[in-house]
Amino acid sequence: MYKTKQKGFTLIEIVGVMAVIAIIASIAAPRIFGAIQDAKVTALVGQAKTLGVTATSFYNDTGKWPVHDPKSTDDKRQQLMVNKGGNGQPIIGWDGPYLDQEISNIISPSANHILTPTSTPTYTCDLDGNGTSDGSFLVYYVHGISDTIARKASNILDKDGNEETGDTSWKKAGRVKRYNGDNTSILVFCLGRI
Repeated sequence: MYKTKQKGFTLIEIVGVMAVIAIIASIAAPRIFGAIQDAKVTALVGQAKTLGVTATSFYNDTGKWPVHDPKSTDDKRQQLMVNKGGNGQPIIGWDGPYLDQEISNIISPSANHILTPTSTPTYTCDLDGNGTSDGSFLVYYVHGISDTIARKASNILDKDGNEETGDTSWKKAGRVKRYNGDNTSILVFCLGRI
């Protein structure tokens, strides 16, 4: 009688397969995470554009620009969803809610994000890049945004956030800029001159 050979894998074969899997994962993981990040940036830019259109509808109905702070507990700061003006009274002409559902901070869900009309210097927009304010704007500012994500958003809307050049002028000018033009986590979208 002869012995039958047991079937199975040797330890060396298993280690070899694990090494191949690890190599493939190390190549694929950064691309997958990069694609997820790009999708979030695209969604953030899309949300900013939608807020611009929504705010214009609000303005066409009421003759005023909305303030919308989804994290606020004050109804007067949620004007795209609730008909209450700064004085606590209903807004004349309001025909909302102007959003199907409340917006969220796509990149940093626990961080603030606010839509507001302003001429405040820290949110001032410099669309022509000459170093001076271009007036009052409707802005959407979003907290918790890394420089990488901010640069990608600026590159989508302003075509000036090319990472390879090392140029940081995108932080101060255009429709997408950094709060005060510095490295804070706040990204400002200049949605329209008002």
